[in-house]
Amino acid sequence: MKYTGRIWALGILLFSGAIFKIFTYLSLGYIPLTEWILNAIFIYPVWWSGLQFDKAKYYAKEIKKKDEELNELFNSVDAVIYSFDLRSKKLMISSKVSDLYGYSSDEFKNNLQLWKEVVYKEDIDIVSKFEHELKKGKDAIGEYRILLPNGELKWIQKRVKPIFDSSRNLIKLNGIDIDINQRKKVEELLNHSQEKNRKLLVKRLEETEQRFKSLFVNNTDAIFTFNLNGKLIEANNAAGKLLGYTIEELQKKEWDEIIVPEDLEKHMEHYKYVSDGQRQEFTLSMIHKDGKKRAISLKMIPIITDNEFIGIYEIAKDITESKLAEEMIRRSDKLSAVGQLAAGVAHEIRNPLTTLKGFVQLLKPDISKTYVDIMLSELDRINLIVSEFLILSKPQVIKYEYQDINQILKSIISLLEPQAIIKKIQIISEFELNLPFIKCEQNQLKQVAINLLKNAIEAMPNGGEITVKVKGINEKMVSILIIDQGVGIENAQITKLGEPFYTTKEDGTGLGLMICFRIIENHGGTMRISSQLNKGTTVELCLPVDHPFEKDNLS
Repeated sequence: MKYTGRIWALGILLFSGAIFKIFTYLSLGYIPLTEWILNAIFIYPVWWSGLQFDKAKYYAKEIKKKDEELNELFNSVDAVIYSFDLRSKKLMISSKVSDLYGYSSDEFKNNLQLWKEVVYKEDIDIVSKFEHELKKGKDAIGEYRILLPNGELKWIQKRVKPIFDSSRNLIKLNGIDIDINQRKKVEELLNHSQEKNRKLLVKRLEETEQRFKSLFVNNTDAIFTFNLNGKLIEANNAAGKLLGYTIEELQKKEWDEIIVPEDLEKHMEHYKYVSDGQRQEFTLSMIHKDGKKRAISLKMIPIITDNEFIGIYEIAKDITESKLAEEMIRRSDKLSAVGQLAAGVAHEIRNPLTTLKGFVQLLKPDISKTYVDIMLSELDRINLIVSEFLILSKPQVIKYEYQDINQILKSIISLLEPQAIIKKIQIISEFELNLPFIKCEQNQLKQVAINLLKNAIEAMPNGGEITVKVKGINEKMVSILIIDQGVGIENAQITKLGEPFYTTKEDGTGLGLMICFRIIENHGGTMRISSQLNKGTTVELCLPVDHPFEKDNLS
């Protein structure tokens, strides 16, 4: 700080005092002491006044310097900085305003609403929200477009901070406006690129989903989707056809109701392995809506997303027909073996039997009648077995003709009805009318009907009813059901029925059912046996209307 003010004040004081004293005390020739004391007293206030002048000059210079620095700072920042005093209505704004808005600072100072007038009309709502925030005393920030004098649009970001006095009265608004046009263009390009990539990704996802959906919906194998709780989430159309239920019905049923009880433990055991991420494949039996068991090949595949096990796919295929075909092949092989055995020994056995029977009859007068009857009965039994062997081994000339299956069965029922009545058994016929004739060898079908009905009668020692039903499955197949109320057969025994020499009767040979199976096979049909202990047995024959592989020569 300079001493200019103080020097000038003291100089003026001394000069004016000296002139005054010279003219006042010139006649005395000296200046009194009191005058000197008074002059000394005046020196301090004059000095203090000079000091204040020097301070004021110094502070004014510093303020000017700071203003220049502040203006330089304002104008050096690549943004518009401003401050608006609400009481004086004075606006201080940086010179960068012309670069951002295209209008000078004076234009903004002369029109305090200019900043709002340049807002693009589609973004006016953003500004309204912006003002609302300020009125609530909150810092406000917003991004919107402004319209430049040349008609171009520009994106800006506005930040405003409200200033309050001690009484919480709004007195000033300080703000900064930034040009974000380039950033918005980059964002737009990025958004466009992202949108393009998103659409491409969505398209690929949709294509993948469509392929998966097509594979899922149109797959001939049944596909089930289960969650971790074992609840059915989704199933395809083949799943409904597999078990005879609609998808909605399947979702309401517990899986334990569909899997046969004896296979539940097997299913649970494989489920544990699948939950550990291991793919499983096995066979089990399921219960169709019609109550019949179906042999199912089941694949269990874990559903894993982001390394997390979230559910199971179960792919099921009905292999009932395959199992039946395998069983038919197995039985056919056994039949072939029996046939070869029969061909080799049947004649060799029958000739000695004839001789033995003749001699027993000659000796009849000399031997006890009881012994003769026993021997003749056993010889007849051996002869019956040999005859059945010959049926299996001897090729027969068969001629297939179209016959009325209802008439064939009626004739057999009439034949066996007296025997049934004696045993207190009623045979009930339920024949569908107007069925197509089937191409068959009627004597062989009669043999099958006799065998099956006799088995049914023998299985009902306490009497009851035997129902014979005939109905069309479709235009190409006819179904024959023989249902008795007999003692029934255990499940373990059913699979062995039709095997050579396997029988559930004390005096049976096991060849009767074997011959029935062979006859039905030769007619291109199937024979199925189901039974429940103490409830009865059902035998179902399914025969084609037209013989699928007719052999006009030998069978």
